[in-house]
Amino acid sequence: MKRVIRGRTVSAASLQALEDRRMLAVFGNVWPNQRDLTVSFPADGVQIGSQHNDINALLDTIAQRGQWQELALRAYQTWAVHADINVGLRNDYNNAFGVPGLLVGDPRFGEFRIGAFPQEGLVANSIPFQAVAGTYSGDLVLNSNEQFTFHDWADNQGPDLANLAEGDRDLFSLLLHEAGNTLGLDDNLLDWSVMFRQYTVPKGVLAPEDIASVTALYGQRSDPYEQMDNGTLQVASLIPTPVGLDPQTEVIRSRGSLSAGADVDYYKIVPIAGADSVTVRVRASGVSLLQSRLEVLDSFGQVIDQTSAVSVFENDNELTITGIASLGELYLRVSAVDASDVYAVGDYWMEVDYRSELQRAGDFHPGAYDSGPDTLFANFDLTDDELGLDDHLSSATEPVPSETLEAKRYEIQSSISSSADVDYFKITSPATIEGRLVVHVSGVGAVRPDVRLRVVDGQGQAVGANARLHADGTFTVEVAQPEASQDYFVKVSVDPNSTVDTGNYVAIAEFESPQAQMNDLASGDLTGESDKFIRWTAGKTRLYRFDLNAASADADQAVRLTVYDAHTREVKMVAVAHAGITRSTLAWLQQGEYILRFTAIAVGTAPVTNVSFALTADGISDDQDDDMVDPADDPYYDPYDYSDGSYYDGEYNYGSEYYYYEYYYTGP
Repeated sequence: MKRVIRGRTVSAASLQALEDRRMLAVFGNVWPNQRDLTVSFPADGVQIGSQHNDINALLDTIAQRGQWQELALRAYQTWAVHADINVGLRNDYNNAFGVPGLLVGDPRFGEFRIGAFPQEGLVANSIPFQAVAGTYSGDLVLNSNEQFTFHDWADNQGPDLANLAEGDRDLFSLLLHEAGNTLGLDDNLLDWSVMFRQYTVPKGVLAPEDIASVTALYGQRSDPYEQMDNGTLQVASLIPTPVGLDPQTEVIRSRGSLSAGADVDYYKIVPIAGADSVTVRVRASGVSLLQSRLEVLDSFGQVIDQTSAVSVFENDNELTITGIASLGELYLRVSAVDASDVYAVGDYWMEVDYRSELQRAGDFHPGAYDSGPDTLFANFDLTDDELGLDDHLSSATEPVPSETLEAKRYEIQSSISSSADVDYFKITSPATIEGRLVVHVSGVGAVRPDVRLRVVDGQGQAVGANARLHADGTFTVEVAQPEASQDYFVKVSVDPNSTVDTGNYVAIAEFESPQAQMNDLASGDLTGESDKFIRWTAGKTRLYRFDLNAASADADQAVRLTVYDAHTREVKMVAVAHAGITRSTLAWLQQGEYILRFTAIAVGTAPVTNVSFALTADGISDDQDDDMVDPADDPYYDPYDYSDGSYYDGEYNYGSEYYYYEYYYTGP
């Protein structure tokens, strides 16, 4: 039943005038799976909060797309050559920025998504890894209101400053700085450093202090796959043929790495009996940005054949060698195309393939890095052909929880094998709960099933409420008040109306919890007779996290927070917290003034009585600007400062006009 609420009485908010506070992104967090990180480029039009990505429209005017994208990749590789990380290039499925997903290794996009949208008060924004940011972690977004210039920094030489107009921003310098931020490096006060806190002049070469910072965080670059030196033919690493290998259907894979420009890896293979040809590959795409040369040699070290990676966008190598029946052994040599180049290092997979050409031609591969969403293909990493193994509560799969910084998450990658397939996953709530249980499920790829989920208890009774199907196909179920130390079961199935009944999906179950570093923003008491307001100023465009807590003796009470632009009156965010629960919400907000409105509501038909609230906030993105503040004069300078404004007494006035709202309440 809808309730129409018109012309509420507005009272003075009994809020304390709060002192200035600073909201800082969290730095120093190392990315999990640091050797398996990737970059992707979402298409224009992909949603970023209430805005839309427009990076192609922004940068295609200054360089060809492959040129400026290569600059972005080179920015990450410039850090990777010094640290124990790998950054590869992968396809982006063009899901909205921040869509619920896996913190690392989501099959739909890279950890580092490069985009742009109009912003105020800065040149670019980036988000280091932090659990509270979800898949926003790693995003690098330029301000499309700015004017960028393209310079390729050949031989580490910067642009001629005399040719730069006032307001020009060197693209590579910005990308290099922001890439450092997304890797977890904080800004500094060293004006010669790439990580200097503000944009001054082009800087495309890492300072010793920059290199020391990234190696302190991730360690110096190493080769964890090379147990013994394999830098010559005589000490080549044997790639053994597994016992029971079916050469008609299976491929032998071994991981390797070039840890320095001069590094060379030798491998030895002994052809299987009866084989007349073998195909060998260096797979670097999606793994690293290595540009390698692959050579096949005989036992005398003579080169039989060779090939080299075409570019950073096409960095796999493949050779097929025939007439191997008479050869007792073959050697493979992997080296950099250019030992002095930044792309001379990186991890790769070495593959040995005895299958026929016809069988290899039937392989399916992920689309090119700019091809958009992929269709389902048979050997995709997430495909799981099980049917009937976890279709009941008693046989539910128990995924391993991801113990992250501020929340307990379960991350699931699986598949639906038929319209009749049902997957159950057992998750256990933590001993202390302060927030909701939120579960999301989403199909993967351009052709995917419409997947639905339910959350049930041990008796199979539904416990989730507020089930929602989002425009992008993500299905969400919330459990507003989960019990501590209890088992819950997530049931994933195909919607009966889905036109596709087979495909992959990702699911995320998260028990939300307040974040320790949050800043107190507002608190007070509410009744059904009045709303309360506070004016708040955001000093820069940032991604903000808000934690709204409600407390009441009546469990049916709740608080709704509505954030309005103070000048345009546009609603920017709405969040509802039930009594005893903290509700967490992320929102991109532009620089400017906002009105925060707090309203007491009740669950169902219960009357609105009394409820108290507390709101905390934190800025979880970091920006770069060109504020010319001398740190020597102000060592405490912080471009991310914000402050609370005064609250309103009596009626809420906006200039000489009464600020009147009319809205429909459809339930908490």
